[in-house]
Amino acid sequence: MSADGFRVSRLGALLATTALVASAALIGSQSASAAPACRVDYTIGSQWPGGFTAAAVVTNLGDPVNGWHLSWTFPGDERVTQSWNGSHTQSGARVTAVNATWNGAIATGASVSFGFNASSGSRSTPPTAFSLNGTACTGAPATTTTTTTTTTTPAPGRPMIENNHPVTREGAYGDNRFTVFRPSSPQSIDRPLPVLAFGNGACAHTNNSEVTRILTFVASKGFVVVNTGSADGSPNGVPSGSPIPSLLTDAITWAEREHTRSGAALHQRLDLTRVATAGHSCGGLEALVAAQDRRVSAAASLNSGFFADGAFGYPRSELGKLHTPALFMDGGSSDVAYANNQANHDLATVPSVLARHPQAGHVGFITGSQLVDGMTTVVQFLDMVLNDNQTAREYVLSPSGLASKPPWVTANKNF
Repeated sequence: MSADGFRVSRLGALLATTALVASAALIGSQSASAAPACRVDYTIGSQWPGGFTAAAVVTNLGDPVNGWHLSWTFPGDERVTQSWNGSHTQSGARVTAVNATWNGAIATGASVSFGFNASSGSRSTPPTAFSLNGTACTGAPATTTTTTTTTTTPAPGRPMIENNHPVTREGAYGDNRFTVFRPSSPQSIDRPLPVLAFGNGACAHTNNSEVTRILTFVASKGFVVVNTGSADGSPNGVPSGSPIPSLLTDAITWAEREHTRSGAALHQRLDLTRVATAGHSCGGLEALVAAQDRRVSAAASLNSGFFADGAFGYPRSELGKLHTPALFMDGGSSDVAYANNQANHDLATVPSVLARHPQAGHVGFITGSQLVDGMTTVVQFLDMVLNDNQTAREYVLSPSGLASKPPWVTANKNF
């Protein structure tokens, strides 16, 4: 693919993504005030030789908390290497995660989430005990408690592709750079919603009309999609035509703020441990660079890829910075991104899927008759990586899944 191939007009051996969830009730003494209580849901989202990604959701079931630190002891040689939505310290196997400046307050019934990458010499298993602000998570009431509250977060159920939620398309609150595609009634959905930051073809940063259909499709499956471009196509001060990956990381930051904004439709409805980036053509470059952000857990590159000559300022060595599973999709030999996409999959060191539809060309997944097939593949990949949905995993990786649906051609590695 040549640099001018972008249109100007416009998930090694091991990724056992079985989610390992440790839930514990934190119960303290109850006297004149309510007993302190919380739930910790710890999930290992993906593993590979030498490392893994994990996330924790802390739900406050007691009095409001203003400033938190959560501590645990790893069962093996795990070492946290990067963390997001908070900071961390580690001494031996003991780790303490501390709130970020924006998520230190946890109201009664509210949740806060954070995540991290860690190295490990063997397959990691969840810690068995946590403490919040110095109080042990024993899972049993303290001696003077009068009640015990135990709740369970449901495991991921049916695949997201089976959802069909009504969708609202709206301008991002307080930021004209973005348009949001979301289920119209987030409060009616039984699980927090994962976030997808999406970059447009031609690195179009104002007008996103070309991707309205595909992002409505993705949002209808239960994602909140934050896309570059103003909702009405009006000027937003952002030039188009060249990659600006920081737009997608800014989109994630916007979602973090919206999750905590009182009165927002998405208030406390986002799962900020399940964040992905994706993009088409030039927007795919933006997505691959933005996926280096440690808040991101999956990336999807559609009809795109880094150039051999480093065009647009991003050489193929950028692939070595990826820390999450990646999907590389192209439309066959007529797609100007065909060779680039193949090379990027071949060079990726993370778990990688190559999905090719020879009839789609460069825009079939976006505006053509392959739209539903293409977006189904994207949704299934994200559901596999972010939610550990086994049905989605079979669709993406099994010989009886996408690979059995002509004319699709698929390959994968490091799973």
